[in-house]
Amino acid sequence: MRSLREANYWFVILGVPGYFAGVALRAARWRILLSPLRPLAVRRLFPVVVVGYMANNLLPVRLGELVRSYYLGQREGVSKSAALATILVERVVDGVVLLFVLVALSLVLPVTGLVTGVARSMSIPWPLLVSAVVAPFVLVLGVMVFMAYDPPRALALTGLLVKPLPARLKARLLGLAEMFIAGLGVLRYPRRIPLLILLSLLVWLAEGTMYYLVGLSFGLASPLGGLASMAAAMLAVEATSNLGAAFPSSQGSIGPFELFTVATLVVLGVQREAAVAYAVVLHVALLVPVTLLGMLYLWMGKESLVQLVRLGTSGDSIDQPSRAGEAP
Repeated sequence: MRSLREANYWFVILGVPGYFAGVALRAARWRILLSPLRPLAVRRLFPVVVVGYMANNLLPVRLGELVRSYYLGQREGVSKSAALATILVERVVDGVVLLFVLVALSLVLPVTGLVTGVARSMSIPWPLLVSAVVAPFVLVLGVMVFMAYDPPRALALTGLLVKPLPARLKARLLGLAEMFIAGLGVLRYPRRIPLLILLSLLVWLAEGTMYYLVGLSFGLASPLGGLASMAAAMLAVEATSNLGAAFPSSQGSIGPFELFTVATLVVLGVQREAAVAYAVVLHVALLVPVTLLGMLYLWMGKESLVQLVRLGTSGDSIDQPSRAGEAP
């Protein structure tokens, strides 16, 4: 493919520090989400975030989220169920912020035409595409807020749902639900929400530097109308590709990510060949460095991904502390 041969890959290398700055900001944001459970330093959370992203890149249906919650519990003695709840909050905040980014971009880009164009290229009615992306975030956010602000009623409803089950399993699930609700504690502190949103914006801007620099490597400034216009276009690509790949699918969202990236670029005026080459190289740049660093962290800790997956998905171990001390 000509576009791959002619690309300047030095720009791709320059984008890696920006991506890891985004990972560090994710660790800082997770620290706030975990603060009602236990105060933890960002330097302690950064390796856990990296290992979680590594697992997501290697395992299907976002099993890396379970691995990350288990790994945190193993290292810091935090309830795995509560940690998993904070990760869910993190994902929903990301979705809301990316939707906000698309709305903001409507000031400089024809976002309505972009959405309809992407839907047309995927042979999906645009109202269905918008509903499929927006509705889950709204629904999950509403459920989480309800559970956070009214734990007794949430536990009572959970009790009704598990009532037909055997007593031992029912007690186990109610205990997990109680821990999960504890992980939603940050939602009861409205003053922390603006900071979470600000950090999320910074996360996506930092990661967006990779999108922008890979765009430079493929010379996309010209078809996108110049450097400034390309910056807005890359934010749009970042928003659509991540929203489109937000739900459990293949390892590293391979497939959905490329589909939405290519569709967005083509609608914005990039030739399909260049758009495909850009999507492939960008995804490799986003997946490989963090995966290698995650493997390095596991090797340094004398741990294996297989062990983390086995224990992280085990119903018997999900809230058993892996080190001395009690989980909150």
